[in-house]
Amino acid sequence: MRAKSDYAPFSVYIRGNLLVVQRPVDLGKPAEGRGVRTLCTVDLRRQPIFFLSDAGVMCCDKLGNVFTVESSANGGNDQLLAALSEAQLKQAENWRTRWGGRLVITAGLLIVGLMLGVSLVHSSKVGPLELEPGPEVSLAPAQQVVPLTLPPHPTKAERPEVPVPVQQTRAPAPEDGWALPASLRSTLPQKLQSAADRQLFTVNYSSGHDRTLYVFADPNCPNCRHLEPALVAAAQMANVVVFPVAVIGREKSIAAITPVLCLPPAQRPAAWQALFTVGTDGLQLGKAAAVDKKADSGCDVAEKALGVNEVAYQAYRIPGTPWVIADDGRYVPQAVLRDPAQLSQFLSEKETPDAATH
Repeated sequence: MRAKSDYAPFSVYIRGNLLVVQRPVDLGKPAEGRGVRTLCTVDLRRQPIFFLSDAGVMCCDKLGNVFTVESSANGGNDQLLAALSEAQLKQAENWRTRWGGRLVITAGLLIVGLMLGVSLVHSSKVGPLELEPGPEVSLAPAQQVVPLTLPPHPTKAERPEVPVPVQQTRAPAPEDGWALPASLRSTLPQKLQSAADRQLFTVNYSSGHDRTLYVFADPNCPNCRHLEPALVAAAQMANVVVFPVAVIGREKSIAAITPVLCLPPAQRPAAWQALFTVGTDGLQLGKAAAVDKKADSGCDVAEKALGVNEVAYQAYRIPGTPWVIADDGRYVPQAVLRDPAQLSQFLSEKETPDAATH
C-alpha cells in the first residue's frame, strides 16, 4: 500500500508494517533529475507517535525510544507532521475497507454451508435402492449415511476481529509512582550516560566517582530549590548530572536555562546554581552577564538541547521535578538524598539488571 502526501516536499509511504519518510533533494533541478533522501523508516507494530517540539518533528514508540525525524525551517515541520498524519489516516481507512469486504465474504460462506448441510440431511432420509432378482451375489450391508452435524446457525454474522499489535504486558504500578516498565529502567541509565558524554544537554556537578546520579530539574520548581543543597552535598559522593527541563516555569524557565547551556561545560554548574538564588522575583540568575546569542552560535544548539531534554522527560514518563535516577535505574527518594548515611547505603546496594526486571 502506498500513501503519498500532497504536502511537498515530504513523501510518506506505508508498505505492510513499514512506514518510510522521504524528501526530494536538488529541488532546483528538473523533476527527472532530482534525488530522494530517506529521513527514517519506522515499524508500525511499535505504535509510533509523531509530535512537534523545539527540536523538530519527533517520534516516540511504545518502547520509549525517541528520535528526531526532521528539523526544518519555514513551516517544514508542520508539513511533515501533516504528511505523517495523512498517511496513517489513509492506512486506517484501508484497514476498515479490507475487513468490511471480508465480513461480506464470511457471511456468504456461512449461508452456502448451511444450505449444503440441509441438503445432506435430507438425502440421508431416502431409503436404500431395491435390487431386482438375479444370480446369487454376495452383497455387503449398505453403509448407513450419517447426517452432517452443523454448528448452530448464527443469528447474525460476527465481525472478524481486527488484528491488534501485541503490546507489552505492564507490571503493576511501582511504589515510587514511576510508570516506566522495569525492563526500560535498566536501559535508561546507559542512554542518559551517552547523552551526558556529549556535553550538550547537561550540567555536571562532579565526576570521577564510581556511581552516578541523573537529575531532571526545573529552576522554577520550588522542590528543586529545596533539594539543591542536598545535590551539592551528594556531588562529593557520586557524579551528579543534571538534565534541565522547563516543565514548571515554561517560558520563564526556558529564558533561564538557555544561557546556562550556552556556556562551556566547566562554567555551567556555577551558573545553574545561581538560578536558585532567592531574590525579589523568586529564582533568578543573580548578577551573571547576559549571553549574546548572535555572537554565540552555540545558543541555538542550547535551545534544541533543552527541547530534547523535555522530549526525554515525557517519553520516559518522569512523574515530576526534581526526579533523581541512579545509574542502575532506581529512583532515589528525596529523603535519601538529604541524609548522607542513607545515600551512602543506597549507593552501596547497586541493583543488577537481572534483579530490576523482576
